[in-house]
Amino acid sequence: MSARWRANAFSVLKVSLEQELRALELLAADQSRGVALVAKADGETIGTCLLVESEIEPNHDVSPWLAGLFVAPEHRRKGAGVVLVRAIEDQARQRGFSRLYLYTTGAVGFYTRLGWKVLDRINWGGFDTALMARDL
Repeated sequence: MSARWRANAFSVLKVSLEQELRALELLAADQSRGVALVAKADGETIGTCLLVESEIEPNHDVSPWLAGLFVAPEHRRKGAGVVLVRAIEDQARQRGFSRLYLYTTGAVGFYTRLGWKVLDRINWGGFDTALMARDL
């Protein structure tokens, strides 16, 4: 389910469901390099978020990244996204990182409310994209 959501939600990356499944399997197999978290409610997967060393085609040479936050539409605005972001921040802290980065095209307000700051704005793949960071 998570791979299908990510392949659909991040279609700008032009990744197939099979490629996304393989990427998530590799990430789950070696958590020293990153983390894939899944949020569940009543046994149902409702969201995902990643901690990764590098972003796909990054325009900034920084690391690590919060990537791929996705919450199923029917579960949005109920706190799952905040829980996932905070859990990824905790995972980064536990690995000794003092700063975390992300790209977003439409959620600057959400991340700003969580203490993230815009560092730069770029045009990435035709989208106005913000590079954001949070000191941990």
